[in-house]
Amino acid sequence: MDIKRLNVNFGGTPSPGYQGGDAAINDVAALVHSALPSSYIDFIKEADGGHPEIGSFAPVGGDAGNLFDIDLFYSFGDSRGTNIKAALARWGSILGQNALPIGRDGGGNQIYIDLTNGGQSVWIFLHDEENHRLKIANDFEAFIGLLQENPDFI
Repeated sequence: MDIKRLNVNFGGTPSPGYQGGDAAINDVAALVHSALPSSYIDFIKEADGGHPEIGSFAPVGGDAGNLFDIDLFYSFGDSRGTNIKAALARWGSILGQNALPIGRDGGGNQIYIDLTNGGQSVWIFLHDEENHRLKIANDFEAFIGLLQENPDFI
């Protein structure tokens, strides 16, 4: 998983990896009633939240010309971003008890990992489109791999 290519940052300053202990990770796992995917933990340890410069994606079966963009990954410890526990407090009951919100697009639509029954698929919850849900990838690592530059931003 090539995290560095995304250039996750806060205001142009590279996002540091999460330096805290396992307690925060375990707390979040308890809140979503499931272990967090190892690929997601690896991501957080390398880039603890922030804005990715490369963050465009099309949902499964979606039109490659109609891209979504992840505007912000949630943070475990960096105060410059939205804390994942705050995101869970706001969105947990809406997304479901086994949903781990990992970020949002510019319109506040939630990108999350569905951990139901041991799954790890990544979805977008379109709160501004009648709460429609679209699958993005089968797992977090595949999600990171499909992120691309938005040609409209070049």
